[in-house]
Amino acid sequence: MKLLFVAAVAAALIYYIGKEVFAAFRHLSEQELIDFWKGQTPAAVRRRISEHLASCSSCRDRLDEVRRHHTGPGTNSPLIDRKY
Repeated sequence: MKLLFVAAVAAALIYYIGKEVFAAFRHLSEQELIDFWKGQTPAAVRRRISEHLASCSSCRDRLDEVRRHHTGPGTNSPLIDRKY
């Protein structure tokens, strides 16, 4: 019985650690990159994306493409509010 409990705990640990490790290797989606570039991601997600970009040259290259084709943070509104 004790051995079964230890095996169950070990399996749970392996599952959760593996889940985190595999998530780190998953490439970011186009929408995640766009939201990240526009500053529209929550802090926890932004940190995860930053950590991924630090180790993934493919996603960094894709972020460069997003930067070329999408406006940056705060550019959804005009610079000058004209009243005429």
